[in-house]
Amino acid sequence: MSSSAPPSTRAVDSPTAAAERPQREERKYPLAEGRVELLAAWIGARIAPDPEYPRGVITSCYYDSASLDAYWDAADGFWGKAKLRLRWYGQPVAAEDGCWLEIKQREGATGRKLRLHLDVEQGQVLTEGVRLPGRGQLADGLRELGAPAAPTLEPTVVIRYERRRWADAASGLRVSIDARVRAGEPRRGLTWLAVPDGAVLELKSMGPLPARLRGLERLGLRREAHSKYAMAVERTLPRIWRGGT
Repeated sequence: MSSSAPPSTRAVDSPTAAAERPQREERKYPLAEGRVELLAAWIGARIAPDPEYPRGVITSCYYDSASLDAYWDAADGFWGKAKLRLRWYGQPVAAEDGCWLEIKQREGATGRKLRLHLDVEQGQVLTEGVRLPGRGQLADGLRELGAPAAPTLEPTVVIRYERRRWADAASGLRVSIDARVRAGEPRRGLTWLAVPDGAVLELKSMGPLPARLRGLERLGLRREAHSKYAMAVERTLPRIWRGGT
C-alpha cells in the first residue's frame, strides 16, 4: 500500500474493514476558495490536526442512472437520498491499492456510510492508477454490503479535491475542509474542470458542537446544503449534452 493511502485503522474518511458507519450529524458550510487558509488557521487554533492524516487528496467516482436520479435528489434537497461511489486516496493513486466501494445514505442532516475495499486488477483505467471495477466485481461488492446489484447505474462523474482534517478526541468531532474541487466525465476521458464554489467546511459529530466552534457564523459562514456531486454534474454534463468536448 502506498504511503499516501490511510491504513485500515482509520475511523473516518479512510479505509476500514467492510462495515456500517454509525449515524452522525453532518453540518456543511460552503466557503470561498480565497478564505480556505484563514478558516484553516482559525480551526487549527481550536482543534488538533488529525494525528495520522491531516492532509490528503481524495478522488471519487459517482454512479447514477441515465435519468440522473441521485443528482436530482441532491439538487432538489430530497430528505432521504443515497449515493454509490468508488473512492481512492492520494495523488498519484497507486493502482495496487485498489479502491473503496461506498454507499452513502442521508436522511436530512443525519448520514451513515457503508464501505468495502476492492482489489481491482482489471477494468477501465481513468487516470493515474484510478481503475474502475467491472460490473461483476461491483455487483459482488454491493452484495457483500447487503445492497442490490444496481445494474442500471453507470459511472457519471469523477471528483477530486484536497482535504484537510482535524479531530477532537474528547467529543469525537471530525472537521474537514475540502478545497480545489475538480470534476471530470469518465466516459469520454478525464479532463479536469474546476468546480466554482466547491470548497466546503464539514463538521461530523454524534452530538452538539464544542463551544469553541460555535463562532463560525461570526466568520461569515452559514450552514447550508452542499453537494459536491450535484455541482460536479452541473459543471461537466452540460458539455456532453451540448456535444461539446
